[in-house]
Amino acid sequence: MKKGASQAKAENSVKIVHKSILKDLALALLISLPLLNFILMMEKVMKFSRLLSSVGASAGELFRLILYMQPELMLLTLPMSFLLSVLYVYGRMNADSELVVLKASGMSFRQAAFPAFIMGVVCMLLGFFVSFHLGPAGRRDVRLSVSDTLRTRAPYAIEPGVFNTLINHTVIYAMNRREDGLYGVFIYDRRNPKRPLVIYAKQAVIKPADEGGSALLFSLKDGLIHIVKGARLTEIFFGDYQLVLPLALEKPGVRLEELTPGGLLALAARQTGEPKTETMLEFYRRLTFPLFSLAIMFLAPALSLYAGKKARLGGLALGTMVFSVYYIMLINFEKLSESGRLPAFWGGWMAFFIIFAASVYVFWKVNRR
Repeated sequence: MKKGASQAKAENSVKIVHKSILKDLALALLISLPLLNFILMMEKVMKFSRLLSSVGASAGELFRLILYMQPELMLLTLPMSFLLSVLYVYGRMNADSELVVLKASGMSFRQAAFPAFIMGVVCMLLGFFVSFHLGPAGRRDVRLSVSDTLRTRAPYAIEPGVFNTLINHTVIYAMNRREDGLYGVFIYDRRNPKRPLVIYAKQAVIKPADEGGSALLFSLKDGLIHIVKGARLTEIFFGDYQLVLPLALEKPGVRLEELTPGGLLALAARQTGEPKTETMLEFYRRLTFPLFSLAIMFLAPALSLYAGKKARLGGLALGTMVFSVYYIMLINFEKLSESGRLPAFWGGWMAFFIIFAASVYVFWKVNRR
């Protein structure tokens, strides 16, 4: 009876330790995740803010765009945040000799790392949900939001007396603006470098070309078109001329980032050659990024022991290095697949297999001490 009570007390103590470590891991994850998202988001926010501010987009529209970006960023920042959280918590425990005390009390390193396993599984499942559902939807919402803002606000962003370069490969200049449109409009269209166009119109009315697209319709009146082709110059006078200029931010066609895994597999079944390889690499990326959390839950607790007792943040440097090495391997193996020197399966999975095998080996070695 006394032995059973002692065993129950020991199990209860282990649960208390696990609960405390899990609480610290969750807190560190909640702090590091938005911080990393903010760091990675700044480059994209700067890009879109410059573009949208030129058409007078509101702060609310920019904030909505930032929210749409979060799922895409979480594919990278979730495993990275988990890695840094484990390294920080277990590194602190190692620096404070807490791991030594736990080992002296009879708890193995595998038992001490159990909360990291729980957090790793949670991050993996959340990663799959983001990768399969939230990520494609967020990517699509970003594109539609930017296109819709440009399409609806761009007609009012062209100011008189200013050379406007809002539309790619096109310069627009207007001498005056009235309620019924722009007057004295010059358009330099160099979308086709071999045959640039210089258009002058007395009046121009600008409106969205259609409801769902991302293009502007210029209704030009009483003007002249100069067509330059080599040494020849052609002049065409017109009374009414309809000019459609696209506002697309990306190349037309299927956007792999917006497809669900099922959509990627269906698309790959209809493709051959290089397009199929790119589609399958995107599909494998949707799987390996969430699964990376499984490698981290073995590797991070073991790495925390190598950070040293004097440097609690030493594990952060190790974690950044590990993530960088994994990402570099992933990019290089994918490049080998794209060049045809490696099957798409191995190009998508080799980096994960290497890091997972190394993580299990390092954890096994530390646990045997």
